Amino acid sequence: MEKRTIIKTCGIIGISGCIAVIAADVVGIILHEKHDPISDTISMLAIGKYGWIQDIGLDLLALGYFALAAGLLLWKRKGTKWIISMIILILMSATVVLIAEHNQYAGRPGHTGHAIHRKLVFTLAGLFLFLTVLSSFDLKYLKPFLKKFSWWIAGLWLIFAPLLPLIPDNFDGAYERLICTLLVAWPIVVSYQLINNTDFAV
Repeated sequence: MEKRTIIKTCGIIGISGCIAVIAADVVGIILHEKHDPISDTISMLAIGKYGWIQDIGLDLLALGYFALAAGLLLWKRKGTKWIISMIILILMSATVVLIAEHNQYAGRPGHTGHAIHRKLVFTLAGLFLFLTVLSSFDLKYLKPFLKKFSWWIAGLWLIFAPLLPLIPDNFDGAYERLICTLLVAWPIVVSYQLINNTDFAV
């Protein structure tokens, strides 16, 4: 299989992983009769009979992150900032898998698993900020607008993500879903441009 085909496939997987996690959230909301997407966080969907749906969605998102990193590394293999960015994207993939594994403890304060879950979420938040900033310098060679796009995503994340712990319980589910759109918007846009790019960077 030629490199261009592999890169395109990686981009398709990247988009598919993002769509899968959104679909898992929607299906989980429908099946969990007691779940209120406005007041209940995403992680609460992983607790109970249908928790596996949310976990699969997160695992597929992780696969999407990893595939995107692989595709971008095939497209461009040089540059310190770039290589670090791709390592961060791979670490994000691993973190999402671990979050899926500890999701069942998200709603049980005081449990060791709950503390681990929170640390993993904070880790993901920090990694995403660094990813969007560092990768922006080289993504402009994939498509010029991606630099500004990445900076906008980073700026919105920096402003709104830290406010989540301060949001009233009645609205934290809706707020979390709102800011988490950034976690799928960035890879969807970058994956799409990767699929349609015909040139290899140096």
